[in-house]
Amino acid sequence: MKRILLPIIALLATLSVAAQTTVVLTGDKKGDTRVMVSNVQVAFTENRTMLSLDFILDSLRVSSNRYRAFTPVIVSKSDSTQRQRMKTFIVSGRTQDIVFERDGIDPFYADNFVKVRRYNDTPQTYSYTDGVERQAWHRNADIFVECDLCGCADQKNLELAHLYTLKDLDPYDLIALADVVPAPAKKDRSLHGSAYITFVVNKWEMKPDYMNNRAEIRKITDTLDVMVADPNVSVREIKIHGWASPESPYEHNKMLATNRAKSLTAYVQSLYNLSDRVFAPAEATPENWIGLRAAVVDMDETVLPHKQQILSTIDKVLGDLENNVKTQADRDELSIRSKYPDEYRYLLQNVYPGLRRSDYDISFNFSDFTLEQAKQIYKTKPYQLSLREMWDVAQTMQPYGPEYNKVMQTAVNVYPDAPEALINLANVAIRQKDLLKAESLLDRAGDSAEAQNARAVIAIIQKRYADAERLLGDAARKGLDVSRNLEAIQLLK
Repeated sequence: MKRILLPIIALLATLSVAAQTTVVLTGDKKGDTRVMVSNVQVAFTENRTMLSLDFILDSLRVSSNRYRAFTPVIVSKSDSTQRQRMKTFIVSGRTQDIVFERDGIDPFYADNFVKVRRYNDTPQTYSYTDGVERQAWHRNADIFVECDLCGCADQKNLELAHLYTLKDLDPYDLIALADVVPAPAKKDRSLHGSAYITFVVNKWEMKPDYMNNRAEIRKITDTLDVMVADPNVSVREIKIHGWASPESPYEHNKMLATNRAKSLTAYVQSLYNLSDRVFAPAEATPENWIGLRAAVVDMDETVLPHKQQILSTIDKVLGDLENNVKTQADRDELSIRSKYPDEYRYLLQNVYPGLRRSDYDISFNFSDFTLEQAKQIYKTKPYQLSLREMWDVAQTMQPYGPEYNKVMQTAVNVYPDAPEALINLANVAIRQKDLLKAESLLDRAGDSAEAQNARAVIAIIQKRYADAERLLGDAARKGLDVSRNLEAIQLLK
Protein backbone atom coordinates (compact mmCIF):
# COMPACT_ATOMS: atom_id res chain seq x y z
CA MET A 1 0.00 0.00 0.00
CA LYS A 2 1.58 3.25 -1.17
CA ARG A 3 0.98 6.74 0.11
CA ILE A 4 0.65 9.95 -1.81
CA LEU A 5 0.82 13.35 -0.14
CA LEU A 6 -1.49 15.94 -1.60
CA PRO A 7 -0.69 19.47 -0.44
CA ILE A 8 -3.49 21.78 -1.42
CA ILE A 9 -1.03 24.34 -2.82
CA ALA A 10 2.61 24.33 -3.82
CA LEU A 11 4.75 25.66 -1.03
CA LEU A 12 7.49 28.25 -1.05
CA ALA A 13 9.09 27.93 2.35
CA THR A 14 5.93 27.08 4.27
CA LEU A 15 2.99 28.81 2.62
CA SER A 16 2.95 30.46 -0.76
CA VAL A 17 0.19 32.70 -2.06
CA ALA A 18 0.83 33.69 -5.65
CA ALA A 19 -0.34 36.73 -7.58
CA GLN A 20 0.43 35.78 -11.17
CA THR A 21 -0.85 38.95 -12.80
CA THR A 22 1.59 41.64 -13.92
CA VAL A 23 1.56 44.89 -11.91
CA VAL A 24 2.67 48.17 -13.51
CA LEU A 25 4.59 50.13 -10.90
CA THR A 26 4.98 53.23 -13.10
CA GLY A 27 2.42 54.25 -15.68
CA ASP A 28 2.92 55.13 -19.33
CA LYS A 29 3.01 58.84 -18.48
CA LYS A 30 6.38 58.23 -16.85
CA GLY A 31 7.81 57.42 -20.23
CA ASP A 32 11.18 55.72 -19.93
CA THR A 33 10.69 54.98 -16.23
CA ARG A 34 8.04 52.31 -16.88
CA VAL A 35 8.66 49.22 -14.67
CA MET A 36 6.50 46.15 -14.16
CA VAL A 37 6.55 43.24 -11.74
CA SER A 38 5.20 39.72 -12.17
CA ASN A 39 5.18 36.35 -10.42
CA VAL A 40 4.52 37.92 -7.03
CA GLN A 41 4.68 35.35 -4.25
CA VAL A 42 4.18 35.90 -0.55
CA ALA A 43 5.35 33.20 1.84
CA PHE A 44 4.76 32.88 5.56
CA THR A 45 7.15 30.88 7.68
CA GLU A 46 6.94 30.56 11.43
CA ASN A 47 9.09 33.67 11.95
CA ARG A 48 9.23 35.59 8.68
CA THR A 49 7.13 37.06 5.93
CA MET A 50 8.81 36.43 2.59
CA LEU A 51 8.31 38.24 -0.71
CA SER A 52 9.53 37.21 -4.13
CA LEU A 53 8.82 38.78 -7.51
CA ASP A 54 10.32 39.56 -10.89
CA PHE A 55 11.18 43.18 -11.76
CA ILE A 56 10.74 43.56 -15.53
CA LEU A 57 12.97 46.38 -16.78
CA ASP A 58 12.47 46.00 -20.54
CA SER A 59 10.81 49.46 -20.89
CA LEU A 60 13.04 51.23 -18.40
CA ARG A 61 15.77 53.65 -19.54
CA VAL A 62 18.24 54.98 -16.99
CA SER A 63 20.65 57.75 -17.86
CA SER A 64 24.28 56.89 -17.34
CA ASN A 65 24.59 59.15 -14.30
CA ARG A 66 21.22 58.36 -12.72
CA TYR A 67 19.52 55.53 -10.81
CA ARG A 68 16.01 54.34 -9.90
CA ALA A 69 15.12 52.71 -6.57
CA PHE A 70 12.20 50.42 -5.71
CA THR A 71 11.46 49.38 -2.12
CA PRO A 72 8.67 46.99 -1.10
CA VAL A 73 6.96 48.16 2.11
CA ILE A 74 4.42 46.28 4.27
CA VAL A 75 1.80 48.70 5.59
CA SER A 76 -0.82 47.88 8.24
CA LYS A 77 -4.36 47.82 6.92
CA SER A 78 -6.19 49.54 9.77
CA ASP A 79 -4.29 52.81 10.20
CA SER A 80 -1.18 52.63 7.97
CA THR A 81 0.99 53.59 10.95
CA GLN A 82 2.83 50.30 11.12
CA ARG A 83 5.34 49.85 8.33
CA GLN A 84 8.18 47.48 7.51
CA ARG A 85 10.55 48.32 4.69
CA MET A 86 12.16 45.49 2.80
CA LYS A 87 15.33 45.37 0.73
CA THR A 88 15.62 48.17 -1.84
CA PHE A 89 16.17 47.24 -5.48
CA ILE A 90 18.39 49.82 -7.19
CA VAL A 91 18.82 50.09 -10.96
CA SER A 92 21.73 52.32 -12.00
CA GLY A 93 23.21 53.67 -15.20
CA ARG A 94 26.81 53.00 -16.19
CA THR A 95 28.45 56.09 -14.67
CA GLN A 96 26.27 55.97 -11.53
CA ASP A 97 27.17 52.32 -11.04
CA ILE A 98 30.85 53.31 -10.99
CA VAL A 99 30.10 56.10 -8.50
CA PHE A 100 28.26 53.64 -6.23
CA GLU A 101 31.22 51.27 -6.34
CA ARG A 102 33.59 54.14 -5.45
CA ASP A 103 31.57 56.23 -2.99
CA GLY A 104 28.88 53.87 -1.76
CA ILE A 105 25.09 53.91 -1.93
CA ASP A 106 22.95 56.83 -0.77
CA PRO A 107 22.61 56.47 3.05
CA PHE A 108 18.81 56.27 2.75
CA TYR A 109 19.19 52.85 1.10
CA ALA A 110 22.57 51.73 2.34
CA ASP A 111 21.37 49.47 5.15
CA ASN A 112 19.54 46.97 2.95
CA PHE A 113 19.77 46.98 -0.83
CA VAL A 114 20.57 45.05 -3.95
CA LYS A 115 21.95 46.77 -7.06
CA VAL A 116 21.99 45.97 -10.76
CA ARG A 117 23.22 47.98 -13.74
CA ARG A 118 20.65 48.74 -16.44
CA TYR A 119 21.52 47.96 -20.04
CA ASN A 120 19.13 50.21 -21.91
CA ASP A 121 17.03 48.95 -24.81
CA THR A 122 17.61 45.31 -23.89
CA PRO A 123 15.26 42.85 -22.13
CA GLN A 124 16.24 42.58 -18.51
CA THR A 125 14.52 40.93 -15.55
CA TYR A 126 15.66 40.72 -11.96
CA SER A 127 14.29 38.06 -9.58
CA TYR A 128 13.88 39.66 -6.17
CA THR A 129 13.53 37.88 -2.83
CA ASP A 130 13.53 39.26 0.70
CA GLY A 131 11.98 38.57 4.08
CA VAL A 132 11.24 40.48 7.26
CA GLU A 133 10.38 39.45 10.78
CA ARG A 134 6.79 38.27 10.81
CA GLN A 135 4.32 40.41 12.77
CA ALA A 136 0.75 39.71 13.80
CA TRP A 137 -0.41 42.82 11.97
CA HIS A 138 0.84 41.41 8.67
CA ARG A 139 -2.46 39.60 8.35
CA ASN A 140 -4.55 41.57 5.85
CA ALA A 141 -1.80 44.20 5.51
CA ASP A 142 -0.92 45.78 2.14
CA ILE A 143 2.34 45.57 0.28
CA PHE A 144 3.33 48.70 -1.64
CA VAL A 145 6.43 49.49 -3.64
CA GLU A 146 8.07 52.85 -2.99
CA CYS A 147 9.26 54.11 -6.37
CA ASP A 148 12.13 56.60 -6.30
CA LEU A 149 11.97 57.71 -9.94
CA CYS A 150 14.24 60.70 -9.63
CA GLY A 151 17.08 58.85 -7.95
CA CYS A 152 17.37 61.44 -5.23
CA ALA A 153 16.29 59.54 -2.09
CA ASP A 154 13.79 62.31 -1.35
CA GLN A 155 11.02 60.79 0.76
CA LYS A 156 8.62 63.55 -0.28
CA ASN A 157 8.94 62.56 -3.92
CA LEU A 158 8.54 58.82 -3.43
CA GLU A 159 5.57 57.34 -5.28
CA LEU A 160 3.65 54.37 -3.85
CA ALA A 161 2.36 51.57 -6.09
CA HIS A 162 0.07 48.96 -4.55
CA LEU A 163 1.41 45.49 -5.08
CA TYR A 164 -0.54 43.00 -3.00
CA THR A 165 -2.87 42.56 -0.01
CA LEU A 166 -1.79 39.90 2.47
CA LYS A 167 -4.70 37.57 3.05
CA ASP A 168 -5.50 36.12 6.43
CA LEU A 169 -4.24 32.57 6.74
CA ASP A 170 -6.74 30.02 5.54
CA PRO A 171 -6.16 26.51 6.95
CA TYR A 172 -7.31 25.04 3.64
CA ASP A 173 -4.28 26.74 2.06
CA LEU A 174 -1.91 25.16 4.57
CA ILE A 175 -2.96 21.57 5.11
CA ALA A 176 -1.52 18.53 3.35
CA LEU A 177 -3.74 15.50 2.74
CA ALA A 178 -2.41 11.97 2.39
CA ASP A 179 -4.19 9.70 -0.06
CA VAL A 180 -3.68 5.94 -0.06
CA VAL A 181 -2.76 4.13 -3.26
CA PRO A 182 -4.53 0.74 -3.06
CA ALA A 183 -2.41 -2.33 -3.61
CA PRO A 184 -3.24 -4.55 -6.59
CA ALA A 185 -5.62 -7.30 -5.50
CA LYS A 186 -7.42 -10.31 -6.86
CA LYS A 187 -11.02 -9.62 -7.72
CA ASP A 188 -12.55 -12.68 -6.07
CA ARG A 189 -16.21 -12.24 -5.23
CA SER A 190 -19.09 -14.39 -4.01
CA LEU A 191 -22.86 -14.18 -3.88
CA HIS A 192 -25.07 -15.86 -1.31
CA GLY A 193 -28.78 -16.46 -1.47
CA SER A 194 -31.61 -18.82 -0.58
CA ALA A 195 -34.11 -20.56 -2.83
CA TYR A 196 -37.25 -22.13 -1.33
CA ILE A 197 -37.65 -25.17 -3.54
CA THR A 198 -40.74 -27.31 -2.91
CA PHE A 199 -40.39 -31.08 -3.16
CA VAL A 200 -43.11 -33.69 -3.10
CA VAL A 201 -43.52 -35.07 0.43
CA ASN A 202 -40.77 -37.55 1.21
CA LYS A 203 -39.35 -37.16 -2.34
CA TRP A 204 -36.23 -35.48 -3.65
CA GLU A 205 -36.80 -35.43 -7.38
CA MET A 206 -36.31 -31.89 -8.68
CA LYS A 207 -39.54 -30.69 -10.36
CA PRO A 208 -38.95 -27.19 -11.79
CA ASP A 209 -42.64 -26.64 -12.60
CA TYR A 210 -43.94 -27.82 -9.23
CA MET A 211 -45.59 -25.16 -7.01
CA ASN A 212 -43.48 -21.94 -7.08
CA ASN A 213 -40.21 -23.66 -8.00
CA ARG A 214 -39.73 -21.89 -11.31
CA ALA A 215 -39.56 -18.48 -9.61
CA GLU A 216 -37.29 -19.79 -6.86
CA ILE A 217 -34.90 -21.39 -9.34
CA ARG A 218 -34.64 -18.08 -11.15
CA LYS A 219 -32.98 -16.66 -8.05
CA ILE A 220 -30.01 -18.83 -8.98
CA THR A 221 -30.22 -18.89 -12.76
CA ASP A 222 -30.81 -15.17 -13.29
CA THR A 223 -27.50 -14.50 -11.58
CA LEU A 224 -25.65 -17.24 -13.44
CA ASP A 225 -27.10 -16.17 -16.79
CA VAL A 226 -25.53 -12.74 -16.42
CA MET A 227 -22.18 -14.19 -15.34
CA VAL A 228 -21.97 -16.77 -18.10
CA ALA A 229 -22.81 -14.16 -20.74
CA ASP A 230 -20.15 -11.71 -19.54
CA PRO A 231 -16.65 -12.44 -20.93
CA ASN A 232 -15.14 -10.52 -17.99
CA VAL A 233 -16.58 -12.95 -15.43
CA SER A 234 -15.25 -16.40 -14.52
CA VAL A 235 -17.39 -18.64 -12.31
CA ARG A 236 -15.13 -20.50 -9.86
CA GLU A 237 -17.56 -22.52 -7.76
CA ILE A 238 -21.26 -23.13 -7.23
CA LYS A 239 -22.19 -24.71 -3.91
CA ILE A 240 -25.70 -25.69 -2.78
CA HIS A 241 -26.57 -26.44 0.83
CA GLY A 242 -29.93 -27.98 1.69
CA TRP A 243 -31.92 -27.54 4.92
CA ALA A 244 -34.86 -29.57 6.20
CA SER A 245 -37.35 -28.78 8.95
CA PRO A 246 -37.29 -30.81 12.21
CA GLU A 247 -40.72 -32.53 12.11
CA SER A 248 -39.56 -35.98 10.89
CA PRO A 249 -36.96 -38.36 12.34
CA TYR A 250 -33.46 -36.94 12.16
CA GLU A 251 -31.96 -39.65 9.95
CA HIS A 252 -34.89 -39.39 7.54
CA ASN A 253 -34.41 -35.62 7.36
CA LYS A 254 -30.72 -36.12 6.75
CA MET A 255 -31.44 -38.36 3.79
CA LEU A 256 -34.05 -35.94 2.37
CA ALA A 257 -31.94 -32.80 2.78
CA THR A 258 -28.85 -34.39 1.26
CA ASN A 259 -30.61 -35.87 -1.75
CA ARG A 260 -32.63 -32.72 -2.40
CA ALA A 261 -29.43 -30.66 -2.40
CA LYS A 262 -27.86 -33.12 -4.84
CA SER A 263 -30.95 -33.00 -7.03
CA LEU A 264 -30.97 -29.22 -7.20
CA THR A 265 -27.23 -29.16 -7.90
CA ALA A 266 -27.64 -31.62 -10.77
CA TYR A 267 -30.53 -29.61 -12.21
CA VAL A 268 -28.59 -26.33 -12.20
CA GLN A 269 -25.58 -28.14 -13.66
CA SER A 270 -27.70 -29.40 -16.55
CA LEU A 271 -28.57 -25.83 -17.56
CA TYR A 272 -25.02 -24.60 -18.18
CA ASN A 273 -21.99 -25.62 -20.15
CA LEU A 274 -19.66 -25.25 -17.20
CA SER A 275 -16.87 -27.53 -16.05
CA ASP A 276 -17.91 -30.22 -13.58
CA ARG A 277 -15.23 -28.87 -11.26
CA VAL A 278 -17.27 -25.68 -10.84
CA PHE A 279 -20.02 -27.55 -8.99
CA ALA A 280 -19.02 -28.39 -5.44
CA PRO A 281 -20.44 -31.53 -3.78
CA ALA A 282 -23.87 -30.78 -2.37
CA GLU A 283 -24.09 -30.29 1.40
CA ALA A 284 -26.98 -30.49 3.82
CA THR A 285 -28.08 -29.71 7.38
CA PRO A 286 -30.68 -32.35 8.32
CA GLU A 287 -32.75 -30.13 10.61
CA ASN A 288 -32.82 -26.34 10.61
CA TRP A 289 -32.96 -25.68 14.34
CA ILE A 290 -30.94 -22.48 13.85
CA GLY A 291 -33.67 -21.03 11.66
CA LEU A 292 -36.38 -22.23 14.04
CA ARG A 293 -34.71 -20.48 16.95
CA ALA A 294 -34.37 -17.19 15.03
CA ALA A 295 -38.07 -17.31 14.14
CA VAL A 296 -39.16 -18.05 17.72
CA VAL A 297 -36.98 -15.23 19.13
CA ASP A 298 -38.83 -12.75 16.90
CA MET A 299 -42.29 -13.95 17.91
CA ASP A 300 -44.52 -12.32 20.50
CA GLU A 301 -45.59 -14.31 23.58
CA THR A 302 -49.21 -13.57 22.77
CA VAL A 303 -48.71 -15.85 19.76
CA LEU A 304 -46.36 -18.24 21.51
CA PRO A 305 -47.26 -18.25 25.24
CA HIS A 306 -44.56 -20.80 26.06
CA LYS A 307 -41.91 -19.04 24.04
CA GLN A 308 -39.22 -19.23 26.73
CA GLN A 309 -39.78 -22.95 27.37
CA ILE A 310 -39.66 -23.69 23.64
CA LEU A 311 -36.47 -21.64 23.28
CA SER A 312 -34.92 -23.55 26.16
CA THR A 313 -35.63 -26.85 24.38
CA ILE A 314 -34.28 -25.52 21.07
CA ASP A 315 -31.08 -24.37 22.78
CA LYS A 316 -30.67 -27.84 24.28
CA VAL A 317 -30.98 -29.41 20.83
CA LEU A 318 -28.46 -26.97 19.36
CA GLY A 319 -26.03 -27.73 22.16
CA ASP A 320 -26.41 -31.47 21.57
CA LEU A 321 -25.91 -31.08 17.81
CA GLU A 322 -22.83 -28.93 18.37
CA ASN A 323 -21.43 -31.76 20.46
CA ASN A 324 -22.39 -34.22 17.73
CA VAL A 325 -25.18 -35.73 19.88
CA LYS A 326 -27.92 -36.25 17.31
CA THR A 327 -30.00 -38.95 18.97
CA GLN A 328 -31.87 -36.52 21.27
CA ALA A 329 -33.17 -34.18 18.55
CA ASP A 330 -36.23 -36.34 17.72
CA ARG A 331 -37.16 -36.70 21.38
CA ASP A 332 -36.87 -32.95 22.03
CA GLU A 333 -38.91 -32.09 18.92
CA LEU A 334 -41.59 -34.51 20.13
CA SER A 335 -41.45 -32.85 23.55
CA ILE A 336 -42.42 -29.48 22.05
CA ARG A 337 -45.20 -31.09 20.01
CA SER A 338 -46.70 -32.95 22.97
CA LYS A 339 -46.35 -30.23 25.63
CA TYR A 340 -47.52 -27.31 23.49
CA PRO A 341 -49.70 -28.78 20.72
CA ASP A 342 -51.39 -25.53 19.67
CA GLU A 343 -48.12 -23.64 19.50
CA TYR A 344 -46.44 -26.51 17.69
CA ARG A 345 -49.26 -26.53 15.15
CA TYR A 346 -48.72 -22.80 14.59
CA LEU A 347 -44.99 -23.34 14.08
CA LEU A 348 -45.62 -26.25 11.73
CA GLN A 349 -47.92 -24.18 9.53
CA ASN A 350 -46.19 -20.80 9.65
CA VAL A 351 -42.51 -21.38 10.38
CA TYR A 352 -41.50 -24.86 9.28
CA PRO A 353 -42.08 -24.25 5.54
CA GLY A 354 -39.52 -21.44 5.59
CA LEU A 355 -36.96 -23.72 7.23
CA ARG A 356 -36.92 -25.94 4.15
CA ARG A 357 -34.61 -24.08 1.85
CA SER A 358 -31.58 -24.40 -0.36
CA ASP A 359 -28.77 -21.94 0.18
CA TYR A 360 -26.48 -21.27 -2.74
CA ASP A 361 -23.05 -19.70 -2.87
CA ILE A 362 -21.57 -18.62 -6.20
CA SER A 363 -17.89 -17.73 -6.19
CA PHE A 364 -16.51 -15.85 -9.19
CA ASN A 365 -13.91 -13.35 -10.23
CA PHE A 366 -13.57 -10.51 -12.71
CA SER A 367 -10.82 -10.20 -15.31
CA ASP A 368 -7.84 -7.92 -14.82
CA PHE A 369 -8.03 -4.85 -17.04
CA THR A 370 -5.53 -2.56 -18.68
CA LEU A 371 -5.94 1.14 -17.90
CA GLU A 372 -7.74 1.80 -21.18
CA GLN A 373 -10.07 -1.16 -20.60
CA ALA A 374 -10.68 -0.03 -17.01
CA LYS A 375 -11.66 3.46 -18.21
CA GLN A 376 -14.34 1.93 -20.42
CA ILE A 377 -15.54 -0.62 -17.85
CA TYR A 378 -15.88 2.16 -15.26
CA LYS A 379 -18.55 3.86 -17.37
CA THR A 380 -20.95 0.90 -17.30
CA LYS A 381 -19.80 -1.75 -14.79
CA PRO A 382 -17.57 -0.11 -12.17
CA TYR A 383 -18.22 -3.00 -9.78
CA GLN A 384 -15.98 -5.15 -12.02
CA LEU A 385 -12.94 -3.01 -11.21
CA SER A 386 -10.60 -3.60 -8.33
CA LEU A 387 -9.98 -0.73 -5.95
CA ARG A 388 -6.55 -0.25 -7.53
CA GLU A 389 -8.00 -0.20 -11.04
CA MET A 390 -10.51 2.42 -9.94
CA TRP A 391 -7.71 4.47 -8.43
CA ASP A 392 -5.73 4.27 -11.68
CA VAL A 393 -8.77 5.53 -13.60
CA ALA A 394 -9.06 8.48 -11.20
CA GLN A 395 -5.42 9.43 -11.83
CA THR A 396 -6.28 10.18 -15.46
CA MET A 397 -8.62 12.95 -14.26
CA GLN A 398 -8.14 16.39 -12.75
CA PRO A 399 -7.39 15.85 -9.03
CA TYR A 400 -10.41 16.85 -6.96
CA GLY A 401 -12.35 17.71 -10.09
CA PRO A 402 -15.98 16.53 -10.47
CA GLU A 403 -15.10 13.33 -12.35
CA TYR A 404 -12.25 12.48 -9.98
CA ASN A 405 -14.50 12.98 -6.97
CA LYS A 406 -17.16 10.79 -8.58
CA VAL A 407 -14.68 7.93 -8.98
CA MET A 408 -13.73 8.19 -5.32
CA GLN A 409 -17.40 8.07 -4.33
CA THR A 410 -17.96 5.07 -6.60
CA ALA A 411 -14.99 3.31 -4.99
CA VAL A 412 -16.71 3.57 -1.59
CA ASN A 413 -20.03 2.45 -3.09
CA VAL A 414 -18.38 -0.70 -4.46
CA TYR A 415 -15.99 -1.26 -1.54
CA PRO A 416 -17.82 0.24 1.46
CA ASP A 417 -15.50 -1.34 4.02
CA ALA A 418 -12.16 -0.65 2.33
CA PRO A 419 -10.11 1.78 4.47
CA GLU A 420 -8.23 3.07 1.41
CA ALA A 421 -11.47 4.05 -0.33
CA LEU A 422 -12.89 5.63 2.82
CA ILE A 423 -9.75 7.70 3.49
CA ASN A 424 -9.47 8.94 -0.10
CA LEU A 425 -13.13 9.96 -0.20
CA ALA A 426 -12.74 11.65 3.19
CA ASN A 427 -9.94 13.71 1.67
CA VAL A 428 -12.29 14.68 -1.15
CA ALA A 429 -14.91 15.71 1.42
CA ILE A 430 -12.33 17.83 3.26
CA ARG A 431 -11.45 19.59 0.01
CA GLN A 432 -15.17 20.24 -0.48
CA LYS A 433 -15.34 21.58 3.11
CA ASP A 434 -17.85 18.88 4.03
CA LEU A 435 -16.27 17.97 7.36
CA LEU A 436 -19.33 16.11 8.61
CA LYS A 437 -19.12 13.65 5.71
CA ALA A 438 -15.37 13.34 6.15
CA GLU A 439 -15.73 12.51 9.84
CA SER A 440 -18.42 9.93 9.09
CA LEU A 441 -16.17 8.21 6.55
CA LEU A 442 -13.18 8.26 8.88
CA ASP A 443 -15.24 6.62 11.62
CA ARG A 444 -14.98 3.43 9.53
CA ALA A 445 -11.48 3.93 8.14
CA GLY A 446 -9.33 2.49 10.92
CA ASP A 447 -6.32 4.21 12.50
CA SER A 448 -3.68 4.10 9.76
CA ALA A 449 -1.26 7.00 9.39
CA GLU A 450 -3.34 8.42 6.53
CA ALA A 451 -6.57 8.19 8.49
CA GLN A 452 -4.98 9.91 11.49
CA ASN A 453 -3.58 12.62 9.22
CA ALA A 454 -7.06 13.29 7.79
CA ARG A 455 -8.51 13.49 11.31
CA ALA A 456 -5.70 15.89 12.25
CA VAL A 457 -6.47 18.09 9.24
CA ILE A 458 -10.10 18.33 10.36
CA ALA A 459 -8.91 19.26 13.84
CA ILE A 460 -6.65 21.96 12.37
CA ILE A 461 -9.54 23.44 10.42
CA GLN A 462 -11.66 23.38 13.57
CA LYS A 463 -8.81 25.01 15.59
CA ARG A 464 -8.47 21.96 17.85
CA TYR A 465 -4.70 22.19 17.71
CA ALA A 466 -3.91 19.92 20.68
CA ASP A 467 -5.98 17.13 19.13
CA ALA A 468 -4.32 17.74 15.77
CA GLU A 469 -0.83 17.50 17.25
CA ARG A 470 -1.71 14.25 19.03
CA LEU A 471 -3.10 12.72 15.83
CA LEU A 472 -0.14 13.89 13.76
CA GLY A 473 2.20 12.40 16.33
CA ASP A 474 0.52 9.03 15.85
CA ALA A 475 0.69 9.39 12.05
CA ALA A 476 4.39 10.26 12.25
CA ARG A 477 5.13 7.21 14.41
CA LYS A 478 3.49 5.14 11.69
CA GLY A 479 5.84 6.51 9.07
CA LEU A 480 4.01 9.47 7.50
CA ASP A 481 5.72 12.82 6.92
CA VAL A 482 3.47 15.28 8.74
CA SER A 483 5.84 18.26 8.81
CA ARG A 484 3.63 20.48 6.67
CA ASN A 485 0.62 20.04 8.91
CA LEU A 486 2.75 20.68 12.01
CA GLU A 487 4.00 23.88 10.37
CA ALA A 488 0.39 24.80 9.55
CA ILE A 489 -0.52 24.52 13.24
CA GLN A 490 2.34 26.85 14.20
CA LEU A 491 1.35 29.37 11.56
CA LEU A 492 -2.31 29.34 12.52
CA LYS A 493 -1.54 29.64 16.22
